[in-house]
Amino acid sequence: MLNPFRSVSVYQLRQRWKAGLLLFAVVIAAATLWYTETLASNLRRREAREVARWAMAVEHIVQSSPDVDLTLATQIIEDNESIPLLLVDDEGRVVSSRNVAWRDSTAADTTYWIDLMQAYAPPIELELAPGLSQFIYQYESTTLGQLRVYPRVLLGVMALFLSLSYYGFHRARRAEEDQVWTGMARETAHQLGTPLSALYGWLTVLEDEAASQPNLTPLLAEVRKDLERLQTVADRFSKIGSDQPGEVAELAPLVEHSVGYLQKRLPKGVELRYDVAPTLPQVRYQPVLLGWVLENLIRNAVDALTDQKGRIEVRAHRVGDQVVVDVTDNGKGMTAKVRRSVFRPGFTTKKRGWGLGLSLARRIAVQGHGGHLEVLHSAPGQGTTFRLALPLP
Repeated sequence: MLNPFRSVSVYQLRQRWKAGLLLFAVVIAAATLWYTETLASNLRRREAREVARWAMAVEHIVQSSPDVDLTLATQIIEDNESIPLLLVDDEGRVVSSRNVAWRDSTAADTTYWIDLMQAYAPPIELELAPGLSQFIYQYESTTLGQLRVYPRVLLGVMALFLSLSYYGFHRARRAEEDQVWTGMARETAHQLGTPLSALYGWLTVLEDEAASQPNLTPLLAEVRKDLERLQTVADRFSKIGSDQPGEVAELAPLVEHSVGYLQKRLPKGVELRYDVAPTLPQVRYQPVLLGWVLENLIRNAVDALTDQKGRIEVRAHRVGDQVVVDVTDNGKGMTAKVRRSVFRPGFTTKKRGWGLGLSLARRIAVQGHGGHLEVLHSAPGQGTTFRLALPLP
């Protein structure tokens, strides 16, 4: 039986979990707001009935004869301690008010409250006498307003808290990952150091023995080059996570060396060229690590070529207050989905690969050099351009 999760990467599962949790949070927020609005609507209808009784009580008091008991009507009027009300005559003058938070006694303030209440609910007309009417304007009570606002404030505070918590945990997890990456890299360099020293020793012995056999000299020279290359790889691992700021130097020699090294080792169908601006300013960098980044970008460009045939161009120039190195190929290109995931550890489109090269390259560019590494342009069938940017010292 096939494992349904075998074809799903760790990051895809993580994205699905994030999407699921986000959807769950949205559902909770929507349900909270819906329930609150339902309560608010019920409370509003209840307040509307209370205002209607208040209007009937006012009308009863005005129209009643002197010998009628007005205790109940008066009690109804006095019991309203929360609903803002205005009693306005037919000329727009305020006859009385209740529970209205007046800012001042100006006509502008009166107009403000009348307009606000009229937008909230239609006024109730009281016919006090033939041809004489007054109007009762109402607005939501403090309780109703708080009921509407409180869930939104609560959800906002919860969202802020969860965002800060997520940011904190994310930063802690990234710091832990960085420590793991750095520890593994340095341990790898340490493990390579002992056999490299032994190999150098044996190579020296072989070179002494081959002094009388000139035909072995070229072969041993190539072995020494490979050992030096392996030593460079070990040095790169040992410098990952290093706090050393690097040195201020020209970038052109590094570009020329990286391109020159790979030109002799690429398939015959690959054309690799480089162009360095003549007035390129100096930047601060670690040659061992930055050379790794350039070589990684070029190798990825080779892998992107169709049948390993095509053109790759490395161009170094200045853009604003940065020196940038663009690595462009005319290969297959990437979709938007691949572009979003290309720097994630473990992500790869190759049948064989660990998916760590570009992730390490970005870490070296960002954390080790204060720059950035991005996909400047890519589209299916139109090739890809990676941009490495380094700040001026």
